Amino acid sequence: MALIRGKEVQESPTQTPANPKLYNMITSQAGAKFSKNSPAKAHWIHAKYLQMGGTFVKSKKDVDPRMRDYVHEAMEKKEKDNLARIKKPVVGKPMTYEAKY
Repeated sequence: MALIRGKEVQESPTQTPANPKLYNMITSQAGAKFSKNSPAKAHWIHAKYLQMGGTFVKSKKDVDPRMRDYVHEAMEKKEKDNLARIKKPVVGKPMTYEAKY
């Protein structure tokens, strides 16, 4: 646990949107409206989502299958797989060059 001004602070529970399609739509609108990763953007997304009738659940398993955004999930999985495929360069013996005169 972290200490802030001498007081112990607990981690807040993560909230998963119950309607990911609506949440992703609002997030894309916020991208055009605000600069990248600003606190105002996060607050606006949260407030707008609640205003439009969105709710939050404790885990992704509690999300209704009819509300899931399968296209977005597929894109995230594809990006994750592409990052896993990137191979690190093999570090071995340095190449030697022979001078031929």
